[in-house]
Amino acid sequence: MKLSSRILYCLWLFLTVLIPHILRLGNRPTLLIALSLSVLVQVGLVLNLLFPAFRGRVTLSTGLIIVATAWLAEFIGHSTGLPFGDYAYTDALQPQIGGVPVQVPVAWLMMIPPAWAVGTLICSRIRGADHSREWIHRAATALTAGLAFAAWDLFLDPQMVEWNLWRWESPGIYFGIPIINFLGWILVAAAVVFGLSSFAPTKSLPVEALLLVYTTVWLLNSVGLGVYFALPGAAAAGFMGMGVFVALAWLQALASHA
Repeated sequence: MKLSSRILYCLWLFLTVLIPHILRLGNRPTLLIALSLSVLVQVGLVLNLLFPAFRGRVTLSTGLIIVATAWLAEFIGHSTGLPFGDYAYTDALQPQIGGVPVQVPVAWLMMIPPAWAVGTLICSRIRGADHSREWIHRAATALTAGLAFAAWDLFLDPQMVEWNLWRWESPGIYFGIPIINFLGWILVAAAVVFGLSSFAPTKSLPVEALLLVYTTVWLLNSVGLGVYFALPGAAAAGFMGMGVFVALAWLQALASHA
């Protein structure tokens, strides 16, 4: 990582570690501000990592596509119940556009590229010289990225429901979260990554730096939900769910250096 990325990474860690201590003080407005700031700093880190590889125009296009698609999916989702199920945002996170807090599509931007890196590493062996093989590689990478992205929600959704940031109209079997929610996450994230791979120079994707971001999210959420936020079940599920992708991606990354 270059110096600016290291500074952003440390600032992101500081803000994230600060959140449980703010929660303990019971200061909800400050908690939501710290949560929003941590999202923005992580987005800054991810874009800072992408810029040297993608350059300005492609990095900007990537960010805009992710945010716009995420907002549209969330707007349709909370309006129609598809593809995530019947849910509604509370007024806790502000500002909102079309009933969707702006932090939500921005949060997709902070995690889609790390999930994309995970999918790229895990599927790196599925590649050939012919066009059909390349199409299969892009599809497999996108699907794996969608799964890796949805694995993060094993942590996120129970935590955000517990904090009353959104509510499910018909609670499901996973700590009140319906299974269709995860299927929606996989579908939308996979479609976004597949679309991005059609124009972005994926061979230049800083996979190991983005994998570090993904791994850090996994560790922070495992400790946060398990130790500070009193959600041990979700912590264990997320630890195993994201952990599978962390392990497979790092094994491939290490093998590429052997």
